[in-house]
Amino acid sequence: MLKALSAILLIAGIIPFSSHARSIQWESCLNSKFHSWFNDSPHPSLRCGYLEVPLRYKNGTSIEQQRSDKTVRLALTLLPAKGVRKGSLVAISGGPGIPGINPLLSTDWPVNKLSESWDIVGYDPRGVGQSTPKINCKVPESASAAVTSQEQEARNMLKACIENTGVEVLKHIGTDEAVSDVDRIRQALGDSRLTAVAYSYGTQVAALYAERFPSTIRAIVMDGVVDLEETKDGFTWRLNQARGYQKTFERFAVWCAETGSCPLSSDKMLATRQYRNLLNKLHSQPLYGAEDRQISSDDLISLTTSLLLWRSSWPSLATAVRQLSIGIVSKEVIGLLDYSASFGDPDALNAISYTDQSVRELSQIDIRRQQRLIREAFAATNYQPQEVDSLDLCDLWPWKNNVHAKRPADVPNLPQLLFVAQRHDPTTPWHNARAMATLFRSPLLTLEGDGHTLALSGANLCVDKAAVDYLTNPDKKRDDSVCR
Repeated sequence: MLKALSAILLIAGIIPFSSHARSIQWESCLNSKFHSWFNDSPHPSLRCGYLEVPLRYKNGTSIEQQRSDKTVRLALTLLPAKGVRKGSLVAISGGPGIPGINPLLSTDWPVNKLSESWDIVGYDPRGVGQSTPKINCKVPESASAAVTSQEQEARNMLKACIENTGVEVLKHIGTDEAVSDVDRIRQALGDSRLTAVAYSYGTQVAALYAERFPSTIRAIVMDGVVDLEETKDGFTWRLNQARGYQKTFERFAVWCAETGSCPLSSDKMLATRQYRNLLNKLHSQPLYGAEDRQISSDDLISLTTSLLLWRSSWPSLATAVRQLSIGIVSKEVIGLLDYSASFGDPDALNAISYTDQSVRELSQIDIRRQQRLIREAFAATNYQPQEVDSLDLCDLWPWKNNVHAKRPADVPNLPQLLFVAQRHDPTTPWHNARAMATLFRSPLLTLEGDGHTLALSGANLCVDKAAVDYLTNPDKKRDDSVCR
Protein backbone atom coordinates (compact mmCIF):
# COMPACT_ATOMS: atom_id res chain seq x y z
CA MET A 1 0.00 0.00 0.00
CA LEU A 2 2.81 2.44 0.90
CA LYS A 3 4.69 1.60 -2.29
CA ALA A 4 1.55 2.18 -4.35
CA LEU A 5 0.96 5.55 -2.69
CA SER A 6 4.57 6.59 -3.36
CA ALA A 7 4.18 5.69 -7.00
CA ILE A 8 0.99 7.75 -7.26
CA LEU A 9 2.69 10.76 -5.66
CA LEU A 10 5.62 10.56 -8.10
CA ILE A 11 3.37 10.14 -11.12
CA ALA A 12 1.33 13.15 -10.03
CA GLY A 13 4.51 15.19 -9.64
CA ILE A 14 3.78 16.05 -6.00
CA ILE A 15 6.95 15.77 -3.97
CA PRO A 16 6.73 15.63 -0.16
CA PHE A 17 7.47 19.00 1.42
CA SER A 18 11.14 19.52 2.32
CA SER A 19 12.73 22.51 4.03
CA HIS A 20 16.15 21.07 4.91
CA ALA A 21 19.31 20.77 2.88
CA ARG A 22 20.54 17.43 1.74
CA SER A 23 23.99 16.28 2.77
CA ILE A 24 27.20 16.53 0.77
CA GLN A 25 29.11 13.31 0.15
CA TRP A 26 32.69 14.55 0.13
CA GLU A 27 35.35 12.65 -1.84
CA SER A 28 38.97 13.31 -2.68
CA CYS A 29 39.27 15.68 -5.63
CA LEU A 30 42.10 13.45 -6.86
CA ASN A 31 39.48 10.87 -7.89
CA SER A 32 39.37 10.52 -11.66
CA LYS A 33 35.72 11.62 -11.93
CA PHE A 34 36.73 15.12 -10.79
CA HIS A 35 39.70 15.54 -13.17
CA SER A 36 37.63 17.71 -15.52
CA TRP A 37 37.02 20.19 -12.71
CA PHE A 38 40.62 21.42 -12.62
CA ASN A 39 43.23 22.65 -15.05
CA ASP A 40 46.01 21.71 -12.65
CA SER A 41 46.28 18.98 -10.05
CA PRO A 42 44.31 20.06 -6.95
CA HIS A 43 45.66 20.18 -3.40
CA PRO A 44 45.96 16.59 -2.07
CA SER A 45 43.60 17.41 0.82
CA LEU A 46 40.94 19.08 -1.34
CA ARG A 47 37.54 17.41 -1.27
CA CYS A 48 34.86 17.54 -3.95
CA GLY A 49 31.14 16.94 -3.76
CA TYR A 50 27.67 17.84 -4.96
CA LEU A 51 24.63 19.32 -3.26
CA GLU A 52 21.14 18.88 -4.67
CA VAL A 53 19.03 22.03 -4.24
CA PRO A 54 15.55 22.91 -5.52
CA LEU A 55 15.21 24.59 -8.89
CA ARG A 56 12.49 26.74 -7.27
CA TYR A 57 12.07 28.00 -3.72
CA LYS A 58 9.15 29.45 -1.85
CA ASN A 59 9.45 33.22 -2.08
CA GLY A 60 12.40 34.61 -0.15
CA THR A 61 13.20 31.38 1.70
CA SER A 62 15.40 28.30 1.38
CA ILE A 63 12.30 26.12 1.55
CA GLU A 64 11.61 23.96 -1.46
CA GLN A 65 8.53 24.87 -3.42
CA GLN A 66 5.90 22.15 -3.48
CA ARG A 67 4.78 20.42 -6.66
CA SER A 68 8.22 20.52 -8.26
CA ASP A 69 10.62 17.62 -8.64
CA LYS A 70 13.21 19.61 -10.56
CA THR A 71 16.55 20.16 -8.84
CA VAL A 72 19.90 21.79 -9.44
CA ARG A 73 23.15 20.04 -8.60
CA LEU A 74 25.78 22.41 -7.19
CA ALA A 75 29.46 21.47 -7.42
CA LEU A 76 31.51 22.26 -4.28
CA THR A 77 35.03 21.93 -2.94
CA LEU A 78 36.25 21.92 0.66
CA LEU A 79 39.82 22.39 1.89
CA PRO A 80 39.77 21.09 5.48
CA ALA A 81 41.08 23.21 8.34
CA LYS A 82 44.66 22.30 9.19
CA GLY A 83 44.03 22.39 12.93
CA VAL A 84 41.03 22.41 15.24
CA ARG A 85 38.02 23.29 13.09
CA LYS A 86 35.87 26.30 14.07
CA GLY A 87 33.60 26.32 11.03
CA SER A 88 33.42 26.90 7.28
CA LEU A 89 34.41 29.98 5.29
CA VAL A 90 32.27 30.03 2.14
CA ALA A 91 33.67 31.95 -0.84
CA ILE A 92 30.95 33.47 -3.07
CA SER A 93 32.31 34.12 -6.55
CA GLY A 94 31.65 37.04 -8.87
CA GLY A 95 30.52 37.47 -12.42
CA PRO A 96 27.79 36.42 -12.59
CA GLY A 97 29.15 33.41 -14.42
CA ILE A 98 32.54 32.93 -12.74
CA PRO A 99 33.11 29.44 -11.30
CA GLY A 100 33.82 29.33 -7.58
CA ILE A 101 35.21 25.88 -6.80
CA ASN A 102 38.69 25.74 -5.25
CA PRO A 103 38.89 29.47 -4.38
CA LEU A 104 42.44 30.77 -4.69
CA LEU A 105 43.07 32.36 -1.31
CA SER A 106 46.58 33.39 -0.28
CA THR A 107 48.81 30.84 1.42
CA ASP A 108 50.79 33.59 3.16
CA TRP A 109 50.27 34.98 6.63
CA PRO A 110 47.76 36.17 7.79
CA VAL A 111 45.38 34.25 5.49
CA ASN A 112 47.22 31.03 6.28
CA LYS A 113 46.29 31.62 9.93
CA LEU A 114 42.63 31.64 8.91
CA SER A 115 42.91 28.27 7.16
CA GLU A 116 44.26 26.71 10.36
CA SER A 117 40.79 26.79 11.91
CA TRP A 118 38.36 27.16 9.03
CA ASP A 119 37.37 24.85 6.20
CA ILE A 120 37.61 26.82 2.94
CA VAL A 121 34.53 26.08 0.83
CA GLY A 122 33.95 27.12 -2.77
CA TYR A 123 31.12 26.31 -5.14
CA ASP A 124 30.02 26.83 -8.72
CA PRO A 125 26.72 28.77 -8.66
CA ARG A 126 23.67 27.34 -10.38
CA GLY A 127 24.06 27.32 -14.15
CA VAL A 128 27.83 27.79 -13.95
CA GLY A 129 30.93 25.61 -14.30
CA GLN A 130 30.54 22.07 -12.98
CA SER A 131 27.06 22.70 -11.59
CA THR A 132 24.14 21.31 -13.57
CA PRO A 133 22.06 22.07 -15.53
CA LYS A 134 24.49 24.50 -17.11
CA ILE A 135 23.43 27.61 -19.01
CA ASN A 136 24.13 27.09 -22.70
CA CYS A 137 23.33 29.70 -25.33
CA LYS A 138 25.62 28.44 -28.09
CA VAL A 139 24.19 29.37 -31.48
CA PRO A 140 24.52 26.78 -34.27
CA GLU A 141 27.16 27.68 -36.84
CA SER A 142 24.56 27.70 -39.60
CA ALA A 143 22.56 30.38 -37.76
CA SER A 144 25.68 32.42 -36.96
CA ALA A 145 26.74 32.48 -40.59
CA ALA A 146 23.41 33.96 -41.66
CA VAL A 147 23.45 36.88 -39.18
CA THR A 148 22.97 40.27 -40.81
CA SER A 149 22.34 42.51 -37.76
CA GLN A 150 23.08 42.73 -34.06
CA GLU A 151 19.38 42.35 -33.25
CA GLN A 152 19.16 39.16 -35.29
CA GLU A 153 22.23 37.87 -33.51
CA ALA A 154 20.53 38.56 -30.15
CA ARG A 155 17.35 36.80 -31.26
CA ASN A 156 19.36 33.77 -32.39
CA MET A 157 21.10 33.67 -29.03
CA LEU A 158 17.81 33.84 -27.13
CA LYS A 159 16.48 30.96 -29.24
CA ALA A 160 19.63 28.94 -28.50
CA CYS A 161 19.35 29.66 -24.76
CA ILE A 162 15.81 28.28 -24.76
CA GLU A 163 16.59 25.21 -26.84
CA ASN A 164 19.83 24.28 -25.04
CA THR A 165 18.95 25.17 -21.44
CA GLY A 166 15.16 25.05 -21.20
CA VAL A 167 12.62 27.68 -20.25
CA GLU A 168 12.01 26.39 -16.71
CA VAL A 169 15.70 26.52 -15.86
CA LEU A 170 16.15 30.00 -17.35
CA LYS A 171 13.22 31.31 -15.31
CA HIS A 172 14.91 30.20 -12.08
CA ILE A 173 18.58 30.79 -12.80
CA GLY A 174 18.91 34.26 -11.25
CA THR A 175 20.17 35.76 -8.03
CA ASP A 176 16.90 35.22 -6.18
CA GLU A 177 17.46 31.46 -6.21
CA ALA A 178 21.23 31.81 -5.80
CA VAL A 179 20.68 33.54 -2.44
CA SER A 180 18.62 30.63 -1.15
CA ASP A 181 21.26 28.22 -2.49
CA VAL A 182 23.75 29.79 -0.08
CA ASP A 183 21.48 29.00 2.86
CA ARG A 184 21.17 25.41 1.66
CA ILE A 185 24.98 25.22 1.53
CA ARG A 186 25.24 26.62 5.07
CA GLN A 187 22.79 23.99 6.33
CA ALA A 188 24.58 21.16 4.51
CA LEU A 189 27.91 22.22 6.03
CA GLY A 190 26.38 22.01 9.50
CA ASP A 191 27.05 25.67 10.37
CA SER A 192 24.41 27.44 12.47
CA ARG A 193 25.60 30.80 11.12
CA LEU A 194 27.24 31.78 7.84
CA THR A 195 30.85 32.94 7.61
CA ALA A 196 31.68 34.07 4.07
CA VAL A 197 33.77 36.23 1.78
CA ALA A 198 32.00 37.56 -1.31
CA TYR A 199 33.54 39.13 -4.39
CA SER A 200 32.05 41.55 -6.94
CA TYR A 201 28.65 40.23 -8.11
CA GLY A 202 28.91 37.78 -5.21
CA THR A 203 28.42 40.76 -2.87
CA GLN A 204 24.93 41.16 -4.32
CA VAL A 205 24.19 37.53 -3.42
CA ALA A 206 25.68 38.01 0.06
CA ALA A 207 23.90 41.32 0.77
CA LEU A 208 20.54 39.89 -0.24
CA TYR A 209 21.33 36.87 1.93
CA ALA A 210 21.97 39.18 4.88
CA GLU A 211 18.59 40.85 4.37
CA ARG A 212 16.76 37.56 3.84
CA PHE A 213 18.41 35.44 6.55
CA PRO A 214 19.60 37.92 9.20
CA SER A 215 19.56 35.43 12.08
CA THR A 216 22.05 33.13 10.37
CA ILE A 217 24.84 35.67 9.81
CA ARG A 218 28.14 35.38 11.67
CA ALA A 219 30.53 37.38 9.46
CA ILE A 220 30.66 38.38 5.78
CA VAL A 221 33.44 40.26 3.96
CA MET A 222 32.06 42.14 0.93
CA ASP A 223 34.81 42.99 -1.59
CA GLY A 224 34.14 44.89 -4.83
CA VAL A 225 30.69 45.93 -3.77
CA VAL A 226 27.48 45.97 -5.80
CA ASP A 227 25.01 48.69 -4.71
CA LEU A 228 21.64 46.98 -4.30
CA GLU A 229 19.75 50.23 -4.61
CA GLU A 230 21.50 51.06 -7.87
CA THR A 231 20.82 47.66 -9.42
CA LYS A 232 17.07 48.13 -9.05
CA ASP A 233 17.43 49.93 -12.37
CA GLY A 234 19.55 48.01 -14.86
CA PHE A 235 20.19 51.16 -16.86
CA THR A 236 21.64 53.07 -13.91
CA TRP A 237 24.15 50.43 -12.89
CA ARG A 238 25.24 49.81 -16.47
CA LEU A 239 25.67 53.56 -17.00
CA ASN A 240 27.72 54.01 -13.81
CA GLN A 241 29.84 50.99 -14.65
CA ALA A 242 30.58 52.44 -18.09
CA ARG A 243 31.59 55.74 -16.46
CA GLY A 244 33.87 53.83 -14.08
CA TYR A 245 35.60 52.08 -16.95
CA GLN A 246 36.17 55.36 -18.78
CA LYS A 247 37.75 56.92 -15.69
CA THR A 248 40.04 53.92 -15.25
CA PHE A 249 40.94 53.97 -18.95
CA GLU A 250 42.00 57.59 -18.56
CA ARG A 251 44.15 56.67 -15.54
CA PHE A 252 45.64 53.81 -17.55
CA ALA A 253 46.46 56.20 -20.41
CA VAL A 254 48.29 58.55 -18.02
CA TRP A 255 50.27 55.61 -16.62
CA CYS A 256 51.00 54.43 -20.17
CA ALA A 257 52.33 57.83 -21.20
CA GLU A 258 54.39 58.31 -18.03
CA THR A 259 56.01 54.88 -18.33
CA GLY A 260 56.33 54.90 -22.12
CA SER A 261 54.54 51.55 -22.18
CA CYS A 262 52.14 52.27 -25.05
CA PRO A 263 51.34 55.06 -27.56
CA LEU A 264 48.49 56.65 -25.63
CA SER A 265 48.56 60.31 -24.60
CA SER A 266 48.23 61.45 -21.01
CA ASP A 267 45.56 63.86 -22.27
CA LYS A 268 42.31 61.97 -21.69
CA MET A 269 40.49 63.32 -24.75
CA LEU A 270 43.41 62.58 -27.06
CA ALA A 271 43.93 59.12 -25.55
CA THR A 272 40.24 58.35 -26.10
CA ARG A 273 40.52 59.39 -29.78
CA GLN A 274 43.70 57.33 -30.22
CA TYR A 275 42.04 54.22 -28.82
CA ARG A 276 38.93 54.75 -30.94
CA ASN A 277 41.13 55.05 -34.02
CA LEU A 278 42.74 51.72 -33.18
CA LEU A 279 39.31 50.11 -32.80
CA ASN A 280 38.16 51.57 -36.11
CA LYS A 281 41.31 50.22 -37.76
CA LEU A 282 40.74 46.72 -36.35
CA HIS A 283 37.09 46.86 -37.34
CA SER A 284 37.75 47.71 -40.97
CA GLN A 285 40.87 45.54 -41.29
CA PRO A 286 41.28 42.85 -38.59
CA LEU A 287 44.75 41.53 -37.88
CA TYR A 288 45.73 37.88 -38.09
CA GLY A 289 48.04 35.92 -35.85
CA ALA A 290 49.32 32.36 -35.88
CA GLU A 291 47.02 29.78 -37.48
CA ASP A 292 44.97 32.62 -39.01
CA ARG A 293 43.66 33.72 -35.63
CA GLN A 294 41.65 36.88 -36.34
CA ILE A 295 41.95 39.85 -33.98
CA SER A 296 39.01 42.25 -34.22
CA SER A 297 37.92 45.41 -32.46
CA ASP A 298 35.59 43.34 -30.26
CA ASP A 299 38.58 41.24 -29.14
CA LEU A 300 40.47 44.35 -28.06
CA ILE A 301 37.47 45.74 -26.18
CA SER A 302 37.02 42.44 -24.35
CA LEU A 303 40.72 42.36 -23.49
CA THR A 304 40.64 45.96 -22.30
CA THR A 305 37.66 45.52 -19.97
CA SER A 306 39.34 42.44 -18.47
CA LEU A 307 42.80 43.91 -17.95
CA LEU A 308 41.72 47.36 -16.75
CA LEU A 309 40.32 45.67 -13.63
CA TRP A 310 43.69 45.23 -11.92
CA ARG A 311 46.63 47.62 -12.05
CA SER A 312 48.96 44.62 -12.07
CA SER A 313 47.47 43.76 -15.50
CA TRP A 314 48.07 47.18 -17.00
CA PRO A 315 51.55 46.27 -18.40
CA SER A 316 49.93 43.39 -20.31
CA LEU A 317 47.24 45.68 -21.69
CA ALA A 318 49.90 48.21 -22.68
CA THR A 319 51.76 45.48 -24.59
CA ALA A 320 48.60 44.57 -26.49
CA VAL A 321 47.81 48.19 -27.39
CA ARG A 322 51.41 48.88 -28.43
CA GLN A 323 51.70 45.82 -30.64
CA LEU A 324 48.26 45.99 -32.23
CA SER A 325 48.85 49.68 -33.03
CA ILE A 326 51.72 48.68 -35.34
CA GLY A 327 50.07 45.55 -36.70
CA ILE A 328 51.86 42.94 -34.60
CA VAL A 329 50.02 39.92 -33.20
CA SER A 330 52.48 38.06 -31.00
CA LYS A 331 51.99 34.82 -29.08
CA GLU A 332 51.84 36.96 -25.94
CA VAL A 333 48.89 38.97 -27.27
CA ILE A 334 47.06 35.81 -28.39
CA GLY A 335 47.64 34.35 -24.94
CA LEU A 336 46.17 37.47 -23.34
CA LEU A 337 43.14 37.27 -25.61
CA ASP A 338 42.62 33.60 -24.79
CA TYR A 339 42.82 34.41 -21.08
CA SER A 340 40.29 37.21 -21.48
CA ALA A 341 37.89 34.93 -23.35
CA SER A 342 38.12 32.28 -20.61
CA PHE A 343 37.38 34.72 -17.79
CA GLY A 344 33.86 33.80 -16.78
CA ASP A 345 30.98 32.44 -18.82
CA PRO A 346 29.25 35.04 -21.01
CA ASP A 347 26.13 32.87 -21.37
CA ALA A 348 25.71 32.71 -17.59
CA LEU A 349 26.55 36.40 -17.25
CA ASN A 350 23.79 37.33 -19.67
CA ALA A 351 21.13 34.91 -18.45
CA ILE A 352 21.56 35.67 -14.75
CA SER A 353 21.89 39.44 -15.19
CA TYR A 354 18.85 39.75 -17.42
CA THR A 355 16.69 37.44 -15.29
CA ASP A 356 17.39 39.66 -12.27
CA GLN A 357 15.94 42.75 -13.93
CA SER A 358 12.44 44.09 -13.52
CA VAL A 359 10.09 44.53 -16.45
CA ARG A 360 10.84 47.84 -18.15
CA GLU A 361 7.90 49.72 -19.59
CA LEU A 362 10.00 51.51 -22.18
CA SER A 363 9.49 52.28 -25.80
CA GLN A 364 12.12 51.20 -28.31
CA ILE A 365 13.09 54.87 -28.60
CA ASP A 366 13.79 55.01 -24.84
CA ILE A 367 15.74 51.73 -24.94
CA ARG A 368 17.94 52.97 -27.76
CA ARG A 369 18.49 56.29 -25.99
CA GLN A 370 19.72 54.40 -22.92
CA GLN A 371 21.98 52.24 -25.07
CA ARG A 372 23.48 55.37 -26.62
CA LEU A 373 24.12 56.97 -23.22
CA ILE A 374 25.88 53.82 -21.96
CA ARG A 375 28.08 53.69 -25.08
CA GLU A 376 28.94 57.37 -24.71
CA ALA A 377 29.83 56.93 -21.03
CA PHE A 378 32.66 54.55 -21.92
CA ALA A 379 33.81 56.93 -24.62
CA ALA A 380 37.04 55.11 -25.47
CA THR A 381 35.11 52.11 -26.81
CA ASN A 382 32.37 54.18 -28.49
CA TYR A 383 33.93 53.96 -31.92
CA GLN A 384 31.99 54.82 -35.07
CA PRO A 385 30.98 51.57 -36.78
CA GLN A 386 28.28 50.45 -34.34
CA GLU A 387 24.70 49.59 -35.08
CA VAL A 388 22.67 52.17 -33.21
CA ASP A 389 19.08 51.12 -33.85
CA SER A 390 19.00 47.54 -32.55
CA LEU A 391 17.66 45.73 -29.50
CA ASP A 392 20.12 43.62 -27.57
CA LEU A 393 19.63 40.35 -25.65
CA CYS A 394 18.77 42.19 -22.43
CA ASP A 395 15.93 44.02 -24.16
CA LEU A 396 14.61 40.79 -25.67
CA TRP A 397 14.93 38.63 -22.53
CA PRO A 398 11.37 37.50 -21.65
CA TRP A 399 11.81 36.46 -17.99
CA LYS A 400 12.24 39.35 -15.58
CA ASN A 401 12.14 38.12 -11.98
CA ASN A 402 13.09 41.42 -10.32
CA VAL A 403 15.23 40.08 -7.50
CA HIS A 404 14.53 43.26 -5.51
CA ALA A 405 10.82 42.56 -5.22
CA LYS A 406 11.44 40.13 -2.34
CA ARG A 407 13.64 42.50 -0.33
CA PRO A 408 12.36 43.64 3.09
CA ALA A 409 11.14 47.21 3.43
CA ASP A 410 13.85 47.92 6.01
CA VAL A 411 17.28 46.40 6.56
CA PRO A 412 17.00 44.14 9.63
CA ASN A 413 19.33 44.34 12.61
CA LEU A 414 22.47 42.46 11.66
CA PRO A 415 25.92 41.70 12.99
CA GLN A 416 28.40 44.12 11.44
CA LEU A 417 29.65 43.16 7.99
CA LEU A 418 32.96 44.34 6.52
CA PHE A 419 32.92 46.20 3.19
CA VAL A 420 36.15 46.45 1.17
CA ALA A 421 36.67 48.76 -1.80
CA GLN A 422 39.48 50.23 -3.85
CA ARG A 423 39.32 53.94 -4.50
CA HIS A 424 39.56 53.56 -8.30
CA ASP A 425 37.55 50.45 -9.14
CA PRO A 426 36.26 50.51 -12.74
CA THR A 427 33.41 48.03 -12.46
CA THR A 428 32.11 48.40 -8.87
CA PRO A 429 32.93 52.04 -8.07
CA TRP A 430 33.99 53.02 -4.54
CA HIS A 431 30.77 54.93 -3.91
CA ASN A 432 28.90 51.59 -4.15
CA ALA A 433 30.71 50.34 -1.06
CA ARG A 434 30.21 53.64 0.74
CA ALA A 435 26.45 53.47 0.13
CA MET A 436 26.15 49.81 1.14
CA ALA A 437 28.28 50.16 4.26
CA THR A 438 25.99 53.00 5.34
CA LEU A 439 22.86 51.00 4.50
CA PHE A 440 24.06 48.01 6.56
CA ARG A 441 25.53 50.16 9.34
CA SER A 442 28.92 48.49 8.91
CA PRO A 443 32.56 49.61 8.52
CA LEU A 444 34.18 50.35 5.17
CA LEU A 445 37.82 49.49 4.48
CA THR A 446 39.22 51.54 1.58
CA LEU A 447 42.42 50.74 -0.32
CA GLU A 448 43.84 53.85 -1.96
CA GLY A 449 44.59 52.36 -5.36
CA ASP A 450 43.37 51.01 -8.70
CA GLY A 451 41.76 47.60 -8.94
CA HIS A 452 38.83 45.32 -8.32
CA THR A 453 38.66 42.80 -5.42
CA LEU A 454 41.70 41.68 -3.43
CA ALA A 455 40.69 40.51 0.06
CA LEU A 456 42.55 37.36 1.23
CA SER A 457 44.52 37.26 -2.04
CA GLY A 458 47.93 38.28 -0.66
CA ALA A 459 47.89 41.45 -2.81
CA ASN A 460 47.85 43.83 0.17
CA LEU A 461 48.94 42.86 3.68
CA CYS A 462 46.96 45.67 5.31
CA VAL A 463 43.70 44.52 3.70
CA ASP A 464 44.33 40.86 4.46
CA LYS A 465 45.14 41.57 8.11
CA ALA A 466 41.95 43.58 8.52
CA ALA A 467 39.81 40.94 6.78
CA VAL A 468 41.28 38.05 8.80
CA ASP A 469 40.92 39.97 12.05
CA TYR A 470 37.28 40.65 11.26
CA LEU A 471 36.53 37.04 10.27
CA THR A 472 38.11 35.70 13.45
CA ASN A 473 36.68 38.43 15.73
CA PRO A 474 33.45 39.59 14.04
CA ASP A 475 31.93 41.07 17.20
CA LYS A 476 34.77 43.54 17.81
CA LYS A 477 33.62 47.11 17.21
CA ARG A 478 35.21 48.60 14.08
CA ASP A 479 35.29 51.97 12.36
CA ASP A 480 36.00 52.91 8.77
CA SER A 481 39.68 52.50 7.87
CA VAL A 482 42.12 53.06 5.01
CA CYS A 483 44.95 50.95 3.58
CA ARG A 484 47.61 52.17 1.17
